[in-house]
Parts: sequence; C-alpha cells; structure tokens
Amino acid sequence: MPASTPDVTVIIVTYHCRDHVLACVDRTLASVLDHTLEIVVVDNGSTDGTLEALAENHPEVRVVPMARNAGFARANNRGIAESAGRYVLILNPDTLVEVGAIDVMVDWADDHPWAGVVAPALVYPDGRDQLTARAFPTPAAAVFGRRSPLTRWFPANRWSTRFLAGRDHSGDEPFAIDWVSGACMLVPRAVIADVGAFDEDFFLYWEDADWCRRMADAGYQVWCLPKARVVHDEGGTRDHRWPAPVVVHFHRGAYLYWRNHHAPQPWNPTRWLAALALTARGAAIVARDRLHVSMPPRGQSTDGAPDGPDVPVHVPNPTPEQVML
Repeated sequence: MPASTPDVTVIIVTYHCRDHVLACVDRTLASVLDHTLEIVVVDNGSTDGTLEALAENHPEVRVVPMARNAGFARANNRGIAESAGRYVLILNPDTLVEVGAIDVMVDWADDHPWAGVVAPALVYPDGRDQLTARAFPTPAAAVFGRRSPLTRWFPANRWSTRFLAGRDHSGDEPFAIDWVSGACMLVPRAVIADVGAFDEDFFLYWEDADWCRRMADAGYQVWCLPKARVVHDEGGTRDHRWPAPVVVHFHRGAYLYWRNHHAPQPWNPTRWLAALALTARGAAIVARDRLHVSMPPRGQSTDGAPDGPDVPVHVPNPTPEQVML
C-alpha cells in the first residue's frame, strides 16, 4: 500500500477476462494526470492466467484473490476494505478510461462534498451513449427499459423518457440523476463510511441502483459529468447470450431492490406481487430462449435481454435459495 494516502483507489473485479483487465489497467494508469491512485484488482477465482499476467505486467497493482466466485458486491466490498484512497472508483475491466476523465471527476467531487456518486459519460466504442444515467426504476421499467423493444420502437413514450432520464441531456454541463451504472462510479470514502458499501445480498445486478438509492435516502446526490468519458465494451467480459442463471440473478436483484426500497414490511402485498411478477417474467425469458436455443445465431443483438447493470462476474448455476425470490 502506498506510504501516503492516494487520491483514488480504482477497484476492478475480474473473472476470466485477462486481456480486458490488462488493457483496462494500462489505460487507467495512463489516464490520470493530476492525482495519485492505487489500483486494486479483486479476482473471483480466474483460471485464465489473469493473476500471472498482472504480476508480470503490472507488479504495482495490488491483487486480492477471492479464490471463488464471490459475486460483484462482495468482491468490490473486499477491495474497498483493503484499500486507502480518498475516493473509490468502481470500474469494470471492460472499460477504457479516457485521458483526464478521473481528474475531472475528482476535481468536481472535491468541490461538491454533498455528491455521493460522480460518474462519467459511459459510451460504446463507437461513441454512442449507453443510456446508463437513469431514474430510479418503477414497475414500468420492466417493459420500457433501455433495451426494451418498446423503447426502441417508441423512444418518446413517457415511461421510457422518465426512466432514461439522462438521454435528453445535451452539452458538457454536469447534471444530477438518480442512478448510474456500476461499470464506473466514483464514491468518496467518507460517504461509504456513512452509508455503507454494496449490499452483499445482491450477487449480480441492481446493486448499483440499490447503492445510489441508499445514498439518496441519506441526503447525497448522484451526478454525471459528460466531460469525463469512459468507453465501455458492454458485455465484453461475457458472451452476448443470457443463460438461465443470468436471468435468475437479474430478476432476483430486481426483487431485492423492490423489497428494500418499496416493500420492506413482510406483510406488504406488493412484495409478494413483485416476487410473482418477476418470477413469471424470468421464467418466460428462460422458456423463450430455450425455444430458440437450436436456432442458428443471427448476430449479437441484445434486444429483449434483461435491462440492468452489466457487471464483469461469472454467473454460476444458481442455488435453490438464489432461485427463490
């Protein structure tokens, strides 16, 4: 660990994505101009040579081996606990940080201590906005999410417009938003001490929405800075299929978010309605995909895929308790 406190700890959670994480670390180290940083890679049990490649190419990077697939929230929390930066930057390994982006975020956060999360503009490799600056989800997001065919066919409908609140922002001025993707989010360590880290009940998906909601409840704001850009090869750490375990974890995460923030009382009927609706939705997606499993691929479109945070973590077959909503 550095002798003095670094400005930023960059935490990268990996699983079987050696080439991505090497490129991510290279670019991140080269991107910072005016601040100090440490990089902590938390590895969820990779067997593709990730650890050996990091040791050979980046001995300055601290590697925390989890020895198993611990999930996104738990792995990031381990990195947070074993790091020292004034700010924590949660970063996917399938990202490339543009030069100066971290400096822009840190400078802005230093001047706005009430900001709980500062995020860049996340863009695809071709420069398109990934629409990851969103309003907190409502039930309508199940059919009007950013990947929904209804959003694509009727982009100006009021439900998609409300949910994808950041897409109509233009210019380089910072803007407040409810929720940003966990692919890249800068959080002051003091805010983590106040609000807590990720909720480890979430294994995969929706932990970033939950974290932003908890910060909002504590009086902090979430901001997006278009001047800071990060290229995100969304889905680059997995293939473009949505196997059943992914669908299970996505819908289980959505249920946990709803339970935590809309129906915390066990007797609340909407808790059980949400469980039934999400279970039915997930089962329908799995059944649909199984019907098409023998069909030849027709490209790598994600149309109709679950809409939520993309995170770089292997998804194992779910246990019975993970299947239960």
